[in-house]
Amino acid sequence: MNLDLTIDFANRATEEIGRFGREFTLSPSLIMANDYVVKKLTWSSIKYGEEEIHKVPDDKRGVYAFAICQPSKVLPPHGYILYIGIAGKDSNRPLRARYRDYLNAKKIMKRTKIAFMIGNWHQVLRFFFAPVGDDVSSADLQNLERHLNTALMPPYSDRDMEADVRDKRRAFV
Repeated sequence: MNLDLTIDFANRATEEIGRFGREFTLSPSLIMANDYVVKKLTWSSIKYGEEEIHKVPDDKRGVYAFAICQPSKVLPPHGYILYIGIAGKDSNRPLRARYRDYLNAKKIMKRTKIAFMIGNWHQVLRFFFAPVGDDVSSADLQNLERHLNTALMPPYSDRDMEADVRDKRRAFV
């Protein structure tokens, strides 16, 4: 039996579809939890890349997320959060400076999961950001990051979530 056709099909399927597959976990009880250190966040987003970087605050710390999201006049609203982080952990480093790290190939390549994320989805990747005021301490910002990661369990966020949830999640990934 000649397997060339089936091998070619498997290789094409992996290249065109398979490499984008990811398992995800979304727990309704964790998503509905409202134990956040802030009462409200105002989210904005830009398409990944340098084109809209001027829209990211260069004078505010905050929380950010990378999401697969493609605005469309035909598709329903959709998105999938891949990663959540903060700008200003133990510093006043603003969101724009933190975002620039994700545009720097050398820095990206030091974090293989982030490199894979950006390499695979850069065309439909959006950078969401929510500035916080000076009244939000670094500890509060770190708690917020942990709570958001716990609620959503993004596939490329490994550490910054509640320990019991992180340990349970590791049983499956």
